[in-house]
Amino acid sequence: MGTGQIRTQIGYPESMFQRLLDETLELIPAADGAAIEIAGADDSLIQVAGIGQLERKFDSRVKASKTNSGKAMQTRSILICNEVSAGESLIATICQALGINSMIYVPLVRQHKSPGVLVVASALPNAFSSDDVERLASVAGFVSSVTGAVLDFIDVNREAQISVTQAALEHDISLLPGVNDESPSAVARSTFITKVLRPESQRQAERRERVEQIVNDDEISMVLQPIMSLDRDRRIIEVEALARFSGTPTRSPDYWFREAASVGLGVSFELFAIRRALELLPQIPSPIALAINVGPETFASPELCEILTSVDSSRVIVELTEHTDIIDSPTLQGACQNLRALGCKIAIDDTGTGFASLAVVLHVQPDIIKLDRELIRGIDAHPVRRALASALVTFGNEIGADVIAEGIETVEQLNTLVDVGIGYGQGFYLARPGTLVDLFHQLTSAKRSGRTHQRFERKGSPVALVRNDENTFPKT
Repeated sequence: MGTGQIRTQIGYPESMFQRLLDETLELIPAADGAAIEIAGADDSLIQVAGIGQLERKFDSRVKASKTNSGKAMQTRSILICNEVSAGESLIATICQALGINSMIYVPLVRQHKSPGVLVVASALPNAFSSDDVERLASVAGFVSSVTGAVLDFIDVNREAQISVTQAALEHDISLLPGVNDESPSAVARSTFITKVLRPESQRQAERRERVEQIVNDDEISMVLQPIMSLDRDRRIIEVEALARFSGTPTRSPDYWFREAASVGLGVSFELFAIRRALELLPQIPSPIALAINVGPETFASPELCEILTSVDSSRVIVELTEHTDIIDSPTLQGACQNLRALGCKIAIDDTGTGFASLAVVLHVQPDIIKLDRELIRGIDAHPVRRALASALVTFGNEIGADVIAEGIETVEQLNTLVDVGIGYGQGFYLARPGTLVDLFHQLTSAKRSGRTHQRFERKGSPVALVRNDENTFPKT
């Protein structure tokens, strides 16, 4: 990660300067304003932050050596001036215009040099006392350390800006030494400072980099889990596309999707996986449909519809997941209309485990209701779960939606689901996720055993995938 990227993550820490100035005014009650100035090239002074009367920028064309700030930096001594507006000098004229009569200049000392100065101002003449000087002297070391850390960051950051105020934006960061340094040592130093000043920003940068690497290196593969009719024929009616990632560190697919969302890449990462899934559609025998998992933001995105226009969308089922933070109803219904206009069917995933999923069912009126695996687990031994599943079957019949049970893992669960009238199912007991080759083996085996009356047509180029004999992928 270059210093430019680090700059994007941490931002210029003017907020830290601002906090220093806020606390300075608290420390010195007589003060009406404060500023931090740093030395630039050619004996110039650059105000990087200001508050109160000093929020306006002093003219940096004035040579530092001709100002009280420069004198304080040169002598590394605190200077107090109680009649700063007296006289006819340029500084006095500026102070008169700003209504400033008293000032204290506190040099910021770093490595036996003074790279800048903390300036404190008051509208009153003779405003500051020796007590004020002592207070400022007691915090000068801390202010110097913080300012030094920020200057370190600026030195290795070519995109840094040096001002909080609009007036200071006219000054070129190239006035400061070393800002265009992109050497390994500069990047390492910038990373170190970022971790200290804004550790969460650095962690965010690392997470984003991991997610972007998955996309850039195309570290994804898709497996397909069959969804079958639960009657005697056990026909495969659709397959659900499930993403598998080879990036490091090794993590579950759910983790990668959550990490992408946490750094603002949730939609683009989902679309990346959806594109890979849809690439398999021409090779999946017709009329088997392909189900893709889609979160709420992606569900409503125009990019999703754009992608679906390039495939036979009448064979695509869009499964809406993550109901806890569901989008508002008008947006949801508009997205449904757009997807149905393309010929897609809409499924609600993980139904039956909370109010949110049932509310979404009411808004969407889906073509398919998928019962959550938590509802299916132990359904053969729990009358309440069985009753809820039966009620959802009745509801599905009323709105014309098929009901699919997820997570079928035992014959007892299967028999119970058949008894309550559920027509379709998915789970390890029926079939594990696998490759296209695995899917064709299943279809061929079913044909030979006479368990299917469906006609399958193979489309596209020959499948060029290696069979995975273990098929131990967990369902996400």
